[in-house]
Amino acid sequence: MTELELISGKPKIFAISSDEESLSLLKEFVEDYGYEYAGSAYVKEDIFDKLDKISPNLIFLDTDIENINLEELATDLELFNVPILLVIGALFDETIDRLLTNNPYGFLLKPLEDGEVQRSMAVAIKKHEQNILNVKTAQAKIKEKSTELVIEKSDSSFLLILCIALILMAILTKNATWLQWVLLIPSLTMLFNSIVSIKKMKPVTPYNEEDLPFISIFIPAHNEENTIKATVVSVCQSEYFKNDEPNYEVIVINDGSTDSTGEILANLKKDLPQLKIVTRHPPRSGKGKGFVLNDALTLSRGEIIGVFDADTQIKTDFLITIVQYLNGDIDGVQSRVKMFNRDENYLARMQHLEFGSFGNTLIAKDNLGSTGFLGGNGQFVKKDAIINCGKWDGFAVTEDLNLAIKIILQGGKIRYCGECAVYQEAVTDWRAFFRQRTRWAIGNFETLFVYFPQIIRSKISLLKKFNILEHISFYSFNLLIFFGFVVTIINAISWFVFHGATIIRMEAPFLVGFLSVTAFFPGIIIALLRDKPSIQELIKDIVKYYIYCFHLIPLFFLTMKTMISRKERRWSKTEHKGDKK
Repeated sequence: MTELELISGKPKIFAISSDEESLSLLKEFVEDYGYEYAGSAYVKEDIFDKLDKISPNLIFLDTDIENINLEELATDLELFNVPILLVIGALFDETIDRLLTNNPYGFLLKPLEDGEVQRSMAVAIKKHEQNILNVKTAQAKIKEKSTELVIEKSDSSFLLILCIALILMAILTKNATWLQWVLLIPSLTMLFNSIVSIKKMKPVTPYNEEDLPFISIFIPAHNEENTIKATVVSVCQSEYFKNDEPNYEVIVINDGSTDSTGEILANLKKDLPQLKIVTRHPPRSGKGKGFVLNDALTLSRGEIIGVFDADTQIKTDFLITIVQYLNGDIDGVQSRVKMFNRDENYLARMQHLEFGSFGNTLIAKDNLGSTGFLGGNGQFVKKDAIINCGKWDGFAVTEDLNLAIKIILQGGKIRYCGECAVYQEAVTDWRAFFRQRTRWAIGNFETLFVYFPQIIRSKISLLKKFNILEHISFYSFNLLIFFGFVVTIINAISWFVFHGATIIRMEAPFLVGFLSVTAFFPGIIIALLRDKPSIQELIKDIVKYYIYCFHLIPLFFLTMKTMISRKERRWSKTEHKGDKK
């Protein structure tokens, strides 16, 4: 039997035993409970013949049966995919011990008792039914993700060909006027967001102290021996109390670490009562951050779920500050992100500025109706909102963005909290940086290709639809934006060198061209001014950041290559060094 089928309307029970007394009792108990007693056998050939004909829903296997190898029989019975309950007599040896270890459905001891038999039957059948449902659900999910992978490959191929064709057309015809018009929409959007971000954000309504929700904080960790101690200690020093007790728990999920992460966590547990450790082992471990977070969700007590990366540092008032943003009808909130090693080198500094610019965009989206987005680090979401939208997608490369989209499509609201920040480690070498950013870009494109039809059909407002599509189209638009900058720079050089000559014509009206070139700058200037730099520092950072952003051109092509050539979705974590703070 391949799945649970109750053809007669009630479960069929089959017994493998030669003990007439036990069989008589079993038949009585089964029929009293309203199940169908489908017969018995104790010779191997008869057993399999009857199983083929009957297709029972449960098998009782008497371990006192003679002249048969129990382990071989149990192995052969697995082919029928029927739950087995062991009936154990006086004899208990190593064979029965091994059967009990491998058999997940339970056992009964002789003499059989009515209540125990009936309870065990109901539990075993229900458990088997749930197992089958889980398998079918997993198979359907895998099939769905395989279909999505095909969609992503075809859409990536189309987008890559389209972008290359447009760029080649501009080069071959020596005319990029069309590019100025294409970039007008994202340019106006950037400028509009910059202006809106200046507006003061809507104030929060604080919780009453007696109503402060319990928070569960998740910290996924895989080979994080360099940073995990500092992160856990930092989080566990949070001043978030209710009735003078910590009003939060910290759940670290050790996802198959092969370094000293587990040992470090075990030592920390001795002094930190709010710390819980969940260890995942192969083959379950290493499948993706979404699966890790879902495991922690089943064990959590909190009304609010917070997620930190394993390189996080926070101030003691972080929790009490950010939780206020979830009071009322808000489903999620994203905190500000800063780099604690921002002064280590040029690349680290630019990431710090980049997250500041991204925060500026989230301020604008907050002012436009709480349509912000969740990041992987410093996100806090109501547990009910996570459950209602199907939890985290374990197959998604960027599970945080995926969750945010699902919440917004269901009419939920996500805010941005700039009052407090998570401090994380910036990547300091370009190879690791491109690996990280490729994963982020893939996550954006996955979401764009898979959710585009749902976004268009959803009942949310046009403004929210536009905000979502603008956000998840970031990497494709930025390719064209910075190609436009390249053309502008080439033309500027040519104009000075060859006295007015241009290499590639850009003949749109002056205002269109002006906006296409300058709309990039107000947002980054406003973001930089929030840190109150000197004029000299401001100018230097603007120039450095402008140059930094040209990495988006090779990143686009690297991302498209990866998406087209990959055979499965694979999550790749960022290595944390933890040596500079």
